[in-house]
Amino acid sequence: MGPGIGDESIFEAEQADEVDQEPFIGVAPTHAVDVVAFCNRPVDHVVTALLTAAVMDVVGGVVNAELREDQAPIVADLPGVIATMTDPRPAAYGSAEFLRAWAQQPGFRLLK
Repeated sequence: MGPGIGDESIFEAEQADEVDQEPFIGVAPTHAVDVVAFCNRPVDHVVTALLTAAVMDVVGGVVNAELREDQAPIVADLPGVIATMTDPRPAAYGSAEFLRAWAQQPGFRLLK
């Protein structure tokens, strides 16, 4: 998610069911680029995270990574983490650096 491209009101309408992102990322997002993959094997999860980080290198912005309950303590102190939340569901907000650091953690998996 990032600022400056697109229409903030359209983004807000599309995200109406979601938590307000601005307090977590420090900007009012105007767009989102979703990277979706059907991951089964560990390599699938790593490749998806690294692809997302590469997209972020080009377009900028902040990743909103949904987490399992047990992943929140693992990601909290990784480089590039901007914020974490637990309610209504665990998530971490961070940079491409965060995604790369998280993908290197033992047992790394994205949330399906």
